Amino acid sequence: MSYHKNRSIVIRNAIIDSFFILWCLVWRTGLGLTFFIIYASLGYIYSWPFYLPISIILGFSPWGWKVQEERKMRKLENKIGDGFIYAKAESNIEINYRVVIFLKSVFGLFVSGFWGIILGWKAILGMVVQLVDNIRTVIKYI
Repeated sequence: MSYHKNRSIVIRNAIIDSFFILWCLVWRTGLGLTFFIIYASLGYIYSWPFYLPISIILGFSPWGWKVQEERKMRKLENKIGDGFIYAKAESNIEINYRVVIFLKSVFGLFVSGFWGIILGWKAILGMVVQLVDNIRTVIKYI
């Protein structure tokens, strides 16, 4: 493969990755702000107890999802360490009780919110560092 073709592939991949990172930053932050605004405004209108702390926790839940995704990927990378790649499919079989499913999803939002509050900064910092590295790569090859 020639140098110019390889260079164009590197530039293209860095640009595509940069757009994906920017979209992910905007989407997760916007979704968290939406969760925060909706719950905070409803809690204020209906005088719900603890509406502000709960809305803050719910606002960080999209970043908690990112933290949990990164943890799953690290576990998978540790398993692949010996060079074997395999596919894994997850299937959850649940009893169809609506109350149980509702409580499980609400509990999951709170757990994700706590993960987002505790480790969300690390996920954001990692994405920003990757974005800066992609920009340096594009500038270096142009």
